[in-house]
Amino acid sequence: MKYRQCLIVDDSDSAVAILQEYLARLPFFMPPQVSGTVRDATCLLQQQHFDLILLDISLPDQTGLDLLRSFSKPLSVIVTTANPDFAVESYDLDVADYLLKPFSFNRFIRAVNRALGVQLAQNSLTEDRFIFLKVGHAMQRFDYDAIEYIQAFGTYCKVFINQKVVVVNEIISNLENLLPRHKFLRIHKSYLLNLSKINSYNYRTIFVGTAKIPLGASYRDKFEGFLNLLDKKSEP
Repeated sequence: MKYRQCLIVDDSDSAVAILQEYLARLPFFMPPQVSGTVRDATCLLQQQHFDLILLDISLPDQTGLDLLRSFSKPLSVIVTTANPDFAVESYDLDVADYLLKPFSFNRFIRAVNRALGVQLAQNSLTEDRFIFLKVGHAMQRFDYDAIEYIQAFGTYCKVFINQKVVVVNEIISNLENLLPRHKFLRIHKSYLLNLSKINSYNYRTIFVGTAKIPLGASYRDKFEGFLNLLDKKSEP
C-alpha cells in the first residue's frame, strides 16, 4: 500500500488538531507536516513532495490564494476555511474541493476522494483493480477478480476469496458503496456478489462454485435486470 504525505497549512491550533485527527483515521496517511504561514509552507514544498495539501485562506503573512498562485504545476489541494467568499477563485486555481469550517469527517472523506482520485472509507482504500481493507489492525489487499462473494457478519464482513474466508472491519452497506458497481451486486441483505463468479442461478439461489447463496426477493428484479443489461452489452 502506498502511504501518502499531507501538508496542513493553517495557523489555527484547533483547526490543525481536527485535521490531524481526521487524517489519523485514514490509515494510509503518514503523520502530516504542519505550517502556519505561506513562507514556511513554500519552504517545505521546495524540500519534499506532498500528495495532499490542506490549505486555509487566512494566514498571517499572505493568503492561501497567494500560495496557490505560486505553484508551477497543479497540486492536490483542498481549501479548508471559514470564509465562503473565495470558492470561485479557488476552483479557478484548480483546487480539488473547498471545505467550509466546521465540516464533518464524511465530508472530509469526499474531498480526499476528489483530491487523490481514489475511493476511500474510514477503514479502506481503493484503486484501479484492488481494494485495501482493514483486517484487525492491519490493511490487507484484495484483488477484485479474486473476491467470490461477501457475507455480512454483524458489524464486520466475511470476504470469500480463493476458498478462504477473511473477516474485515467493514459493514456490508459500506462495501456495497465502495466496490465497483459494474462488478459487484447486492443480491440479499446479507450478501454481496462478484457477478463474474456466478456458475448458475434460479429463482431463489445463486451458485458460486460449491456455495449456494440466497437471492433475496427484494433484490431479484434488480439482479435479473442487471444480467439482462450485461447480455445486451455482449450482443454484436
